[in-house]
Amino acid sequence: MYETEEERLKRLKDRLDQQQLPLSEADQAIRQGMERARQEKRESRKKRKRIFGSVAVVALLLLTFITSIRVSPVFANAVASIPGLEKFVELIAIDKGLDAAIQNDYYQEIGATQTIDDKTLTVDGVILDESGVNIFYTIASDHSLKGLRVDYINLQAEGIPEGSFSYGNMMDEGENYTYKDRIDYQFGEQYTSHNQSFDLEVAIKLKGEVTVFTVPFTVPKQVKPSEVYSIDKEVEIKGQKFWIEDITISPLRVGVKVSIDPDNTMKILQFEDMRLEDEKGDVWGAIRNGTIASGGEDGKYTYFLQSNYFSKPEKLYLRINKVQALRAEDAFAEVNTETSEWINQPEDQKIRLLESNKHHAEFIMDNTGEEEFPFFFIGSAVDANGKEVETPSTGKYGDGEATHWDLNFDRTDYVNPLKLELFAYPNYLEGDIKLELK
Repeated sequence: MYETEEERLKRLKDRLDQQQLPLSEADQAIRQGMERARQEKRESRKKRKRIFGSVAVVALLLLTFITSIRVSPVFANAVASIPGLEKFVELIAIDKGLDAAIQNDYYQEIGATQTIDDKTLTVDGVILDESGVNIFYTIASDHSLKGLRVDYINLQAEGIPEGSFSYGNMMDEGENYTYKDRIDYQFGEQYTSHNQSFDLEVAIKLKGEVTVFTVPFTVPKQVKPSEVYSIDKEVEIKGQKFWIEDITISPLRVGVKVSIDPDNTMKILQFEDMRLEDEKGDVWGAIRNGTIASGGEDGKYTYFLQSNYFSKPEKLYLRINKVQALRAEDAFAEVNTETSEWINQPEDQKIRLLESNKHHAEFIMDNTGEEEFPFFFIGSAVDANGKEVETPSTGKYGDGEATHWDLNFDRTDYVNPLKLELFAYPNYLEGDIKLELK
């Protein structure tokens, strides 16, 4: 079975390598936290917390799936042995925390369903803790689901904190009669309610017809409590200071609370190699297919790592050796889309503005190493008058020699230059931070 899954993912990767990936055409292709948060902000202005997502190119994510399935047959067998989970292997295989949760019987089968016309949605099972919930679901039909798109997800429960979603799975181009996906709901605060009854709403579009499922379900077993380690230490890399406040370890993820020193001369963009490491050298790194960080208010962030909750090592350390950072004045790209000019371009010019007009902008970076830069590097956009300019369609692709990023703007009546927040950039500061948790 795993060879079949691997071959299918390989075909998807090969196809993706040859085409651009605008989100308007790839809604099912792991639309991660940053784009999801932008949509949530439009839908509800009450949700003030900014959410950043791992928006690595889908082909790269699929390649990671392939590698994980190949090198970890024990994990693949463990997942496949649970009824209904055998088709979710590729949605789990790159996260050691989910691996451990499943192998320690923390996945709970649900089986709640709703049928509308010829389509049935089944909540197969969940993994729930105080930090969030992963919901595994299937949509099945006697008729082809080719072209199915998930338009909207909502989860309701008594006492549930506001949060962010990531979801979306790639469908093959052939005739498909089932669609399987994993919803990752990251709570904005700890979920401490003992009421574990939920209502899941999923709106799909197929051949122009919208179907809205509403499936109530109850998680039978109470969640396991999180472990909290108070750190409260200031550290620095190359003169750039930040505080590690505390670390919360839950079954689904680890949350590391960080405060950035406002007096830093550079803006820290990404803690690309933040990780937990035990006395044996085993590593739990960043979340790779879901929300990777939240916050941003007053320089305070929570970064999420894969969970070692079920490992119970004798010693545990937080390690950071490299961060992405730019001079503060370069942290926003000022771009005149009418003249194709990047006004305050960083001196290294690793990423360049290739071409632009008021509808569209394309950036490019030459590939100098074996791996492409895996981030979609631009976040929010505002014009010269401070008005937000949405980018409803964005994409990232490689042509072998370079990496390209595309932005399409939702309107053309904005005033240049645009101010584009840089979410990531391939400029690194290196150090050696090692903090002992236990």
